[in-house]
Amino acid sequence: MNIQAGDIDRGFLRQQEHLAPLPIPTGQPPQDLMNIIWRKTPVYLDIGSFAMGGGFITLHLGTLLFITVTIWFSTKGQHWVTLATALFATTLMGILWYLFIKQWRKPLTPPLRFNRQRREVCVTEPDGNYWFVPWERVHAVSPSALSLNTGGASKQGALILWLPLEGQEHEAYSENKPGWVMMLNTGGGMGSMAQWECIRSFMEIGPEAVPGGSAIRNEGMNVWESYLHDIRQAAKSRGWLLAILWEGFFGLLFNTILLEHLQRKKLAQLPDLTAPEAVEWSKPLPPEQWAKRSPELERAIAQREAELAASSAA
Repeated sequence: MNIQAGDIDRGFLRQQEHLAPLPIPTGQPPQDLMNIIWRKTPVYLDIGSFAMGGGFITLHLGTLLFITVTIWFSTKGQHWVTLATALFATTLMGILWYLFIKQWRKPLTPPLRFNRQRREVCVTEPDGNYWFVPWERVHAVSPSALSLNTGGASKQGALILWLPLEGQEHEAYSENKPGWVMMLNTGGGMGSMAQWECIRSFMEIGPEAVPGGSAIRNEGMNVWESYLHDIRQAAKSRGWLLAILWEGFFGLLFNTILLEHLQRKKLAQLPDLTAPEAVEWSKPLPPEQWAKRSPELERAIAQREAELAASSAA
C-alpha cells in the first residue's frame, strides 16, 4: 500500500491522518508541545520521549484526596473509619508511588537522531543495536478518536512516528507491518501537525526554523523562577486574574514545582549515541556532500506550498 501524506483513513468515531511520507508542509507553525527536542545542532536533531506529568499529577491529587478524607473522618470522631481509610490509602498510594518512582529511576532510552545533512535517521535501541533509515521513509501518523459519555463528547489523539526495522528500510509500509514506533500524546489534529512540523522543518528548512534545543524547560532559571515566569507569560495572554488562578493556585495545588524539579533532575544528563559508526555518521559534512531531496518530494513540497499560499490569499 503506497500511503502518502494527506491520506486519511476514516472509521466510526475515529480517523487516522498521514503526515508523512512524503514530509510536506502541514500549514502549522512548529511547536515543541511535548518537549521532545533534547538536542539541536546544525547537523542533527535528537528527540526523546519522557512523560511523567500525567502520572505524577494523578498520584499527587489521589494522595491529597485520601489525606482530606482521612482528616474529615477524624474530625467526625469516626476513629475506626479513620484508621481503616489511612491504612487503605497508605497501602494503595504507597504501591502506586513505588511503581512511579521505579519507572522514574529507569535509564532514559537513547534519542532518535535526525541528520539533515545526510537526510537519514538513526534508530538506537536500549541494547545498543542501531540502524539508519532514509528520511523520506519515515511515517508520521496522527490517529484521533471521538468518545461519547455522560459528560458529552471528547476527542483524544496522538502523533505516531513509525520507522522500518533494520534490513527493511526500503519495504512498503502497511498498517499491521512491524516497525520501530514512538508515540506522543499530542491530542491529535493541529497539535500533532505542530509537533511533527518541528521535525520536518528542521530537516527541510534548517535549525533556525525550530524552537528550543534543550530538554529542560526555561533553562537558566531555577524551578521557582520558572514558576513565576510561567505566571507572567500567562498574564500577557489571559490577564493576571486567570494567570494567578490557573498557573499560580492550581500550579501549587498540582505541585508543578516538584514535578519540574523531578523532570529537570531526570533530564540533566541525557543519553547520547555511543556506537563509533553512529558518532562518525553524526559529524558535519561539506555542503557539496549533503544529500538532496528526491524529485518526488520536490514536486510534492512545491505543490503543497502553492496550496497553502492560495488558501492564505483567499
